[in-house]
Amino acid sequence: MREVKVLIVEDDPFFCTVLKDLFNIHFPYIRVCYVAESIQQARLFLRENDVDLVFLDIELPDGKGFDLLASMEEMHFEVIITTSHSNYAIDAIRHSALDYLLKPVAYPEMEGAMAKFMKKFQAVSRDLQKLPEEMPVFKKLPLPTSDGFVFVNIDEIIHAESDRAYSVFTMKGGSKIMVSKPLGAFETRLLKHNFFRVHKSHLINLHEVTRYVRGEGGYVVLSNDETVPVSRIRKDDFLKIITR
Repeated sequence: MREVKVLIVEDDPFFCTVLKDLFNIHFPYIRVCYVAESIQQARLFLRENDVDLVFLDIELPDGKGFDLLASMEEMHFEVIITTSHSNYAIDAIRHSALDYLLKPVAYPEMEGAMAKFMKKFQAVSRDLQKLPEEMPVFKKLPLPTSDGFVFVNIDEIIHAESDRAYSVFTMKGGSKIMVSKPLGAFETRLLKHNFFRVHKSHLINLHEVTRYVRGEGGYVVLSNDETVPVSRIRKDDFLKIITR
């Protein structure tokens, strides 16, 4: 089982320590990627990084934790609310939170919340593992248009970029195709064709990488001289792939 990537949105340092201690002792498969002390910090982090689970406080310096969820165009993660207030349960349900934990959080409550999460997480992982065996691998990708689909050769795609609720595909030859679906709708299909999501907003064709430049995350140069950032959280996985 792969590790679970977690974002903690919490402005109380003591409670952050409590959460991390619980994870270290009882849930070693959890990796805390970042601790955001405000909605703005969390929003900026999620623009560039994917996580599996968010532990979200409600009362934050710049607003309510629910404001973060309301501002997300896509949510590819589960949410567990952590709060000292018991009067937000209805709001948590409305925002599809997986669980609602009152501070101080003890192990039995955390165990129950994580059991709910792992049931969903493992089911999704099993489904993704089955896809290559159960589905034929086609060399063309259907891109939705207003009147149907345009079928493009996957090998001709250099780069796909997220543009809010849209995706922009850069093709060999210089043409660009914009479609009204988010990047996540194409990711599983393209990963089977040597694509890699180097950044929350960027999927690249690994065959088209000509150079990698180091940095905190660094960036890649593609065959069309386009530069694409590599997020810090994806850097190690990317380097393992391109250097193996």
